Amino acid sequence: MGFLKKLFGKKTDAVVPPGKPAQAAAPSKASKASKSYTEQDNRGTRHDTMSLAQGYWFSRNFGGGKKEPFLLYAFDTREKARTALLELPCIHVASDSGNLISTEIILFGYYPRDNDGKYEAIVCGDRLSHDLWAQAKASFIKYGGQPVGQGELEPAKSAAPVVATAKVTSPGTVTFVREERKVIYGQTMTYRIHTGPNEASAMAFLEKTPVTRQFYYIVVETPVGNFCRDIQGIYKE
Repeated sequence: MGFLKKLFGKKTDAVVPPGKPAQAAAPSKASKASKSYTEQDNRGTRHDTMSLAQGYWFSRNFGGGKKEPFLLYAFDTREKARTALLELPCIHVASDSGNLISTEIILFGYYPRDNDGKYEAIVCGDRLSHDLWAQAKASFIKYGGQPVGQGELEPAKSAAPVVATAKVTSPGTVTFVREERKVIYGQTMTYRIHTGPNEASAMAFLEKTPVTRQFYYIVVETPVGNFCRDIQGIYKE
């Protein structure tokens, strides 16, 4: 059931005959999804502006790095793009901000296009499982989405969700090292640098350390790479 239906769908009360005990109603999808989420629960990287999207695609196309699986579709309205994303089991609305958040480590979001008033929605990342990718594609098509350019890159069907690997190793201690400031195009960027023994420790630390201001970055350096968080979410460098 779509997000708007969950909020505004009509409710009907069963009529109980006199003298007959009422039976408990079957749990609805809305009741199953009653958990409240906040910005702190966001494990993904949110793209909510065209400029963020353009920066990502520029880096992807000209950075020479690995090409991550993705889906990029255009929708006629904001509501269709947003609702299509909310069909995914990992996408929720943060109660403290109203923004979409992801409980999976993926790049996600929707934003207005500059040229025609349409909205693009994206799910992407090297941790995007084939099951989630397929669910997203079905939802995007369901709400009238059309592929943008190539539109998609399918992950391998045999790939298991990588999220589970972060739980194999127990978290260790994350230690603060230093704070750095860099001025880029006249804007001061603040980096809080930490070290951790593994990915699990970095993720556990970042999940409980939300960022609420622009140009502020928390970095945890580990032997398997740097894990970071900014106002858009969690990502790996």
